[in-house]
Amino acid sequence: MRKKRIIAGFSILVSALLFTQADTASAVKKSYQYGDVLMNASIEGKSVSAVTFRHWTHRDKYTCRLCHVDLEFSQYPNDTMVLEEDIREGRYCGACHDGKEAFQFKKCAECHPQNKAEAKKEMKQAKKAFYKFKKKMPAATYGNKIDWMQAEADGKIKPKDSLPGITAVRNAAMVNTRDEPRVSKLPGLPDIIFSHSKHVVWNGCGMCHPDIYAIETGKTKMSMKEIIAGEFCGRCHGTVAFPLNDCLRCHSKPVSMK
Repeated sequence: MRKKRIIAGFSILVSALLFTQADTASAVKKSYQYGDVLMNASIEGKSVSAVTFRHWTHRDKYTCRLCHVDLEFSQYPNDTMVLEEDIREGRYCGACHDGKEAFQFKKCAECHPQNKAEAKKEMKQAKKAFYKFKKKMPAATYGNKIDWMQAEADGKIKPKDSLPGITAVRNAAMVNTRDEPRVSKLPGLPDIIFSHSKHVVWNGCGMCHPDIYAIETGKTKMSMKEIIAGEFCGRCHGTVAFPLNDCLRCHSKPVSMK
């Protein structure tokens, strides 16, 4: 009887997630498009096309924290007003695209497709490159179908977490690496085991605390509805990190069958 409740609970949760996410961009994107962000916040009214930022081409080289904390990119898609002068002065994209860390920004066409034909060509090239890259990575079921945590653990990727002159020295003694249990609100559904150690590798502390989560354990109240709407865990899971329909990645504590 308990087993049936567990299965029913999962079915309800998965169905709700898939139904809700059907209206979101992440639900309809192909694996090679998962995590893509169309950056056009700063070009409204200008005769220049939007830039497609592909997370996967950066995620194998850098941590999330480096861009979203040190370089101050918003975690909300297309929320950061990136201007050309910012890039030329070494801010945002310009912190890396200086000809030393990454290719140097010289011409608009290097990032902004000049017409539909160029945009289509760029997309095809990116798609081909993604599938070539994906073959070398451990597989996952959802999202872009790459298990990034396993890839990092196996040493297949070694994301850089600092940039000279930009990243501040961090106090290692302040880093929390313990697991945090969370009780599921749905009867029969496995409880959550939140791994600080896994998140610290990619996010550090600053991406989550104190703006999203209070530092005190258990003080921040949240619901699955809010997460699905893109808050709390949903800031990353469903946009870049593995999506919410991969239930067992979070609800991972074994359930007693007694």
